[in-house]
This record gives sequence, C-alpha cells and structure tokens, in this order.
Amino acid sequence: MKKRFFWLLATIMMCGAMMTGLTSCSNSDNNSNNNQNKVAVLLPDGVSLARWATDKANLEAVMAAYGFNTAFYVAPETPEGAMQQVDQLRNAINDGAKYIVLTAIDYKKINESGLLEQHPDVKVVCHDRIILDNPHIAYISSADTKEVGRTQAQFLLNHFHSTGAASMTIEILEGPLTDVNAKDYYEGAMELLSKYIDSGKLVVKSGKKEYSQVKADSWSIADGKKDMKDRLSSYGAGECPDMILAATDNQAQGAIEALEEAGITKMPIITGQDNTAMAQANIKSGKQTMTIDKNLKDMAYNTAMIINSLMSNSPVHASQSISNIPVVYSKITVMTQDSY
Repeated sequence: MKKRFFWLLATIMMCGAMMTGLTSCSNSDNNSNNNQNKVAVLLPDGVSLARWATDKANLEAVMAAYGFNTAFYVAPETPEGAMQQVDQLRNAINDGAKYIVLTAIDYKKINESGLLEQHPDVKVVCHDRIILDNPHIAYISSADTKEVGRTQAQFLLNHFHSTGAASMTIEILEGPLTDVNAKDYYEGAMELLSKYIDSGKLVVKSGKKEYSQVKADSWSIADGKKDMKDRLSSYGAGECPDMILAATDNQAQGAIEALEEAGITKMPIITGQDNTAMAQANIKSGKQTMTIDKNLKDMAYNTAMIINSLMSNSPVHASQSISNIPVVYSKITVMTQDSY
C-alpha cells in the first residue's frame, strides 16, 4: 500500500506537469475547477495527540497530488476546541466546500449542530474517527478500531502464556467518551481479556474493569498519568501491575511517568498505539513494550481516494460498513524493539 501511495503521488504530479505543458486554461475555467474540487479538512491540532500533525502533513501531500482546492482547519482537543470545530465546519460549508474530511473532536457536538442535516449536498468523509448516529456521513476512512484493541489484548495474552504463570495482574487505561474509537478499542480488547479476568487468571487489583471506570477525561499524557497513579494506589510500595493495557502511546507515556515517580525501575508490559516518535524511543529503551502502527500514509491515501471517487461519481471498494456507512480500512502493524 505504501508503494501504491508514492506511485500515486508521482503519477499524478507527472500527469499534472504534462497537462500544464500541453494546455492552457482561462481564469474562469480555473475558478470553476477550484469550486468543483473544493475540500475542507478539519482535524485536531496535534497538541494533545502528536499524530494529528502527521495526519495533516500526509493529507496535505495527497490532496495536493490530486489537485484538490483544499482548506485545512485545526482546533484543540478540548471542550472549547470542540465548539470551535463546529464553527469551522459551518464556515467551511458557507465558504462553498462540498467535500468535508472530518476528524471529530467531539462527535456529539457535530451531531448537535445539525449542520450535516441542513446541508445534505455536502459529502462528509470521517478520517480515523467515526461519527455515530448520523446518516449524513458518506464514508469512513480508518483502521479497524476493534481489531486494534484485539491486537493489543492478544499481545498481552501471548506474554501471559509465555511466562507459564498461573495468574498475572493487569490494569486498563482507555480514552475519552468524546472519541467513539476509544470504546471500540476497549470492546475489542475485552473480547479476549474478559474470560481471563472473570476466571481470575488476570487480576485487576484496582477493580476498575468497566469502560465507565477506565475511560480518561482526554487523550492527554497528563490524564494517562493521573489514571495510572489512581491504579497504583491499589498496589503496595514499589509494586506495580505485570501488564498495562494502554490504549495509545499517550496513555503509555502517562503510565511510564507515573511508574517512574513511584520508584518503579523495571517497567511492566505496556501496550500503545500510533507509533509516535515518543513511543519509538520508549520501546527502544525498554520502557514501552509495543505500539500499533495504523499506516497513516495509507489512511490519508484512502481518504483522498474516497474524495476523488465522490467527485467523479465512481465506486469505492469498501472493507465493510458500520451503521450502513461504508468503511475503507488501512492495515495495522505491531511494532516492538525488533521493528526498529
């Protein structure tokens, strides 16, 4: 898929250069084409989760390669940022964008705004984060979020079985309710972990197992650290769980900071997601055990491909559908020390 992405960029750019040499367009033609290809991309600003800066760069490259007239909007992942994103969506639609790429900061705020219902001619593609309970979404471009959770859980179970231990301790750090994906990660993981927890083979000493008990206030490192400190209060001095199901690299970093402050020098098995530079450094140093790479270049390619197909009214080969909305998945890859 990565080869296809770069081949696509090269091919489109080459074709664009050839067409520039062969033809000329009037200003009115250019304006008409720009209006037809007007795309708005709305993303979190990358302060809370560094990966959004990577998504923005990837989307900028592939949107430019397709020749779309693209405007980018970013907002912080805060309650205020969620309302700012609603205003950005309204402004983008009023500015004439007929195609919207949207990573919702708080999907409920998007739904409550009624903007998508008021503008049914606008085609919306969810990038990475799914918007629930809204039939006005055209497509979803994402990774299989439940499979991410299952993959993290299977990694932990493989470790558990490899030790031959009768039981091990585990704690769970998940994401906020504002992101639908967070609960999907949890549900995917618990499909595999629940029976081990129920049988006592995996012991959650904090007693926090339900999503309502393990969700964070945000995806920030600070909230991950706060939640890990809370879990450690169920352990004795110098003790920590054998394994930590951390939904993302931010939760993993928060857990590491809390563990280090508690005087833990040998880190437990810690999962993650997003393959950030921070996680790569943690994995290389032995502080974090694994992360999941969601192939963000492929995801950006899929998003732009969907937009192009909507513009040309051509079919998209979806992986499956969620609530009758077709989804195109990028692949996921487990990354460990051996990966770098």
